[in-house]
Amino acid sequence: MTTKRLMMFMFLAVLLTGLLSSVIGVSAADQSPASASVTTDAETAAKLGLLLGDGNGVNEPYLSKQTTRMQAAIISLRLNGNLKEAMAFTPASNFKDADKAGKSNEPILAFLKQHSELGWSGNPDGTFHPNDPISSQQLYKVLLENIGFHSGSEFAYSDTLTFAASKGMASIAAVNLLTNAHLATALIEALVVPTLQGDSLFVALQQKGVLPQSAVLPQGKRIQLTSHKELGTYLTDNNGKTLYYFAKDADNINACQGQCLVNWPIFQSDELQIPAFLNKADFSTITRADGTKQWAYKGYPLYTFIQDKQPGDVLGQNANKVWFVIDPSTFKGMAAEVKTYQIDIKQFSFGTEPLTVEAGSKITFTNYDEMEHNAVAFDGSFKVPMLKTGESYTITLDKTGTYSYFCELHKSFMTGTIIVK
Repeated sequence: MTTKRLMMFMFLAVLLTGLLSSVIGVSAADQSPASASVTTDAETAAKLGLLLGDGNGVNEPYLSKQTTRMQAAIISLRLNGNLKEAMAFTPASNFKDADKAGKSNEPILAFLKQHSELGWSGNPDGTFHPNDPISSQQLYKVLLENIGFHSGSEFAYSDTLTFAASKGMASIAAVNLLTNAHLATALIEALVVPTLQGDSLFVALQQKGVLPQSAVLPQGKRIQLTSHKELGTYLTDNNGKTLYYFAKDADNINACQGQCLVNWPIFQSDELQIPAFLNKADFSTITRADGTKQWAYKGYPLYTFIQDKQPGDVLGQNANKVWFVIDPSTFKGMAAEVKTYQIDIKQFSFGTEPLTVEAGSKITFTNYDEMEHNAVAFDGSFKVPMLKTGESYTITLDKTGTYSYFCELHKSFMTGTIIVK
């Protein structure tokens, strides 16, 4: 080999080594710990197979639907491992209104009627009312009994919400109209509650074969909600410790330093699990001046308070008039942008899909039909006046929740839904 060729070979070898080093460097970087992530309870419930959806999966329209007694009964049977048997049950007798549940659900209702010990004995007149809404008290009672705590034994039905809260199940306690998003959160709350045997419901479901042995729950911390008679609903961590925001962070994200951080520990975790009815986009991480990462809600960093010792303590509320709890239904966040959404009324319809907006958003209804229309919330929270062709009217929805509405003149078929997150 000539000297010239030898030098060329050595040059190529060095170049190739450099390229390989670069590739190896990229691969190593890819193996670094993943950035902080947010998972909703709906995503977890779907992954575990506890919620299946309506044919299109556990999507937004499904989560916005009202939860019924029939759905709660099916969930209860799925958790105790009797759902397959119930679906294949041959009814000898049934509830008077079983046909209202649909053909595929009639065997399930017959199974429940036959097995009154499961807690679904129906009404004194022999009906079940499968399509009636279920309350948070009723749903928590069902889940507590699946865990092993029975109404009339370990707790009184009238004390269901208080007993559920003592087990860490309180996020939907103050909700008047439950949707499948609330159902998802109640389910995930229940999974970590210890049974009378000491294991969590999650482990018990694995032992019964309801959940596979390979199933895992998300790691990291949870965001939960607690209700207070004076403060309303506010955010807590998975141990029930109240989460606060610091008003001075609006001007300087590192306003809390030194002893302040001792008194107000930052809320941090690599992963975060949130209720299905909250918006993932509202949660983010900030990097503090010392390099630590902290979770924030709508731009405000989250803290706990050192003097809060027990779940439900809110001793930090209004401290120095700069520390406050966070009610997600009213909290605007940092530099909140007010958005306007349009609902076009055309061909006797408000549209085919629910409209999802942020709390505080404006919603403008415009009528393009020749017939007059209006929009009235079923719960009375808003009422749009009768609109003639081309007329518009704007409302503002500040509280999170699901708002179903109708046109007064065409109530039987002209309805819509607005989901506020």
